[in-house]
Amino acid sequence: MADSFDVIVVGLGAMGGATAFHLARRGQRVLGLERFELGHARGSSHGESRIIREIYFEHPLYVPIVRRAYELWHELERDVGEHLLTISGGLMIGPQHGTLVSGVLRSAMEHDIPHDVLSAAELRVRFPGFDPSEDDVAVVDARAGYLDADACLRAHLALAERLGATFRFEERVVSWESDGQHVDVETDRGRYSAR
Repeated sequence: MADSFDVIVVGLGAMGGATAFHLARRGQRVLGLERFELGHARGSSHGESRIIREIYFEHPLYVPIVRRAYELWHELERDVGEHLLTISGGLMIGPQHGTLVSGVLRSAMEHDIPHDVLSAAELRVRFPGFDPSEDDVAVVDARAGYLDADACLRAHLALAERLGATFRFEERVVSWESDGQHVDVETDRGRYSAR
């Protein structure tokens, strides 16, 4: 007989850890499975810093999502009682009409985000560590910063566990199948079922 849960999360990196926490916070019985040890360095979820920026160059549609992410990071900091998000400001540097700068300015304009645009000369004076090309400009995003990725993951997992989530580390998923109503997951240590 397989152990039964509402949801099984496979992979407990940044995305899996956050998913497990938010599901547990909503009252779901969560099992999280991770092939490697807690805090391993085999993915993009480890380390002391991951950038966050409000002015998203890829598309203006990301800005409301990022704004919600800022709210959730602050909530997580309050819930865990730990500093996770550092606002340091950020620079996006590139050719004035290039993809990066054009995208940043589009997002800033569409969402009325305060920003500064610095010429190459102004950038050199204000931030002497940079030596841009003459046709480069810099867009300053005052709300950009970084997250402590390791601490964020630990916070999500600790709070999820407090809310009843179950985690199994160093347990590899070998197969899964679904009948449309339930999912059965087999690992190298057991079988689990979720609705």
